[in-house]
Amino acid sequence: MAEQYIDREALQLIRDRLWQICNDKQITLEDIQDRTGFSYSQVYRIIRGKNNISVSGLLAVCRALEIQPFEVFNFKLEIPKYLPTRKERK
Repeated sequence: MAEQYIDREALQLIRDRLWQICNDKQITLEDIQDRTGFSYSQVYRIIRGKNNISVSGLLAVCRALEIQPFEVFNFKLEIPKYLPTRKERK
């Protein structure tokens, strides 16, 4: 079985942004727990943890923070130089 791909660097950028928004809006992890129905440990894992984040969980936290998802993804990824696509190679 293949190991799950986890982009730890990007996840840390997302978590840092979520934490910044929490602090800026003075919304606690407990507030997010109340607004999402998630357990405190689930909220903690999404915002402060080290594991992979589900898209659904992240969207629920965005709603709880009263923000749009693009506000979390305000960073740039390094895009590698790939070989041409299969269509381009024909």
